[in-house]
Amino acid sequence: MEYFFAFYIAGVLFAMYKLYMPCFWVIKDTDPRNPVVLHNWIAFCVMLIGFSIILIPLTPALLSDKLGQRFCVSFCDAVLNPK
Repeated sequence: MEYFFAFYIAGVLFAMYKLYMPCFWVIKDTDPRNPVVLHNWIAFCVMLIGFSIILIPLTPALLSDKLGQRFCVSFCDAVLNPK
């Protein structure tokens, strides 16, 4: 069971590094007054909790560069263009 938790925590941290951080930098460069940039610690904690909940379905985006880029494009589009 310890190995499962170790891999799960490592997967969440890898998701934050590979998926959230590039998206955050794109959002910061595009719109520095965005709430995600202004309240970066709250956004970080929310994404950490979210990635903890949906890590298993998110695994293909972590392992594939193409799917990771598609995730970042979709995430940045959703954050920068709210409907």
